This record gives sequence, C-alpha cells and structure tokens, in this order.
Amino acid sequence: MNNPTFSPLSHAAIVSAMEPRTFNTLSEILILPEVTSTNDILWQRFSQGELGPAACIAETQTAGRGRRGDAWQSPAVGNLYLSLFWPHCAEEARHGLSIAVGISLINTLKQSGINQLALKWPNDVLHKRQKLAGILVESRFNTRQYTVVGIGLNFKLPEATKTLIQQPSTSLEQLCDPVPCRNWLAGKILQNMIETIELFEHRGLTDFVPLWPQYDALHEQAITLIDGAQKSTAIACGINDQGELRYLQNNEIKLLSNSHISIRFAS
Repeated sequence: MNNPTFSPLSHAAIVSAMEPRTFNTLSEILILPEVTSTNDILWQRFSQGELGPAACIAETQTAGRGRRGDAWQSPAVGNLYLSLFWPHCAEEARHGLSIAVGISLINTLKQSGINQLALKWPNDVLHKRQKLAGILVESRFNTRQYTVVGIGLNFKLPEATKTLIQQPSTSLEQLCDPVPCRNWLAGKILQNMIETIELFEHRGLTDFVPLWPQYDALHEQAITLIDGAQKSTAIACGINDQGELRYLQNNEIKLLSNSHISIRFAS
C-alpha cells in the first residue's frame, strides 16, 4: 500500500492533523486492525469505568451497524470506521446531534474539495442521492449522559460490497482525484467532531438549524416513510429546533423524531 491515501492507519499521522488543544481533550485514540464495531469498543471501555473522551478507529468491522440496527458493510479496503466517546456536561439530553455532526462532516469533506454533498435526515451524507457516509449516535444515561458518535466513510467500495448495500452508494474514489489521505482526513474529522460536540453541548442546534436548508437532501422532496411493512408518502418540510423532521401529510404538518422509521426518496 504505497499510496498514502490508503496507507495503514497511523496514530502519529492522525494526531498531526489535529490542533493540540483538541487532541489533548482525548484520553486516548485506539487504532485497531479489526473490531466488531468501533462503537462497541468505546462502550466496552465505558463499561470498564473509562469515562474520559476517547476515539476508536479501525481498519475493518465484523459487525458494523447503522441506524435501526441495519448492517454497515465494512470491507477492509481502506475505508474509514471512526467513533468518538463523549461524556456530556449537560444534565439534560439534547437531541439532533447527528445533524450537527453531519454538517460538520460535510464541511470537513468540503475542505478536501468534495462538493455537492447533502445530509439526508437524520444521518446519511449523500452525493447526488448516493450514500457516501453514515453517522450513528448512541447514548446511555446514569447521573450523566454518555454518547458515542460513529462515522463510516466510503473511500472505495468493491462491487461485491455495493451489491450488499440497500441503497445507491458512492465513494471518495469515485468523487475526487486525488483522494485525500485517510490519516489526515481522520484527524480533521475528529478535530471538527470534537469542536461540534463542544458547541452542541452549550447551544444545542441553535447554530445549525439556520444552516439546515443548504444541507437538506430532502428539501421539499416527496418521501416514502417505511415502518415495517407499512409505507406512506409525504413532503419533507425541513426540521424544527429539536432536529425533528417536519413533513406534510394529508394537509397536516407532522413531526418525526430519530426513530425506527426509514425514509426513502419517493421518486
């Protein structure tokens, strides 16, 4: 693997892309060859009493997952599987973190010249309706709220993997030349994720809701809501201050929180 884009994950190279203050907020960055999922590793760390902010990055996942427990295909071909564990200072839960992180991820990719990206509520980064990345936010509560934010980013996708994915997908290899260095991009993504979470802790979605129309892949689009075997159509109408999806159905504006319901473009 002489191509620096797909060179092995390197702790030193990832850290070099981060600002010292941000890096110093992390108690550790775990870099592993194979995991069930990077989210799992950080929850295992949490169950052992390790409560400081930490990151996990892996070359491949054997049981990667997305929202609603869907499988996240994780081939060992140089993609990016990255998770961040964060103990929140806020006493009450804030909603919509996947939206804030999604906007941050798109802005990070724009720094590498990757444009025409949009966020399909609540957690998919798309390029012209093809999935490039996914975000999984998981939280646990006791006296505080603890969150793991996982990101899966396609650098390249074998055809065999694309056939397993349930929706149109793409990769950085298809979108840009040259493809950004994976270690450098991992560091920048971590940097911006941490800054985004720190802002989100204090202000929630206040700074992100006004930006949403320019990132919204569903903007005034006809969508299909899938709840098990039931399907219905609606028109997407943006988000509210809590990050819930607003949609028009039967001449009535309704709200959808981050739930088990799946959303697809209707046409």
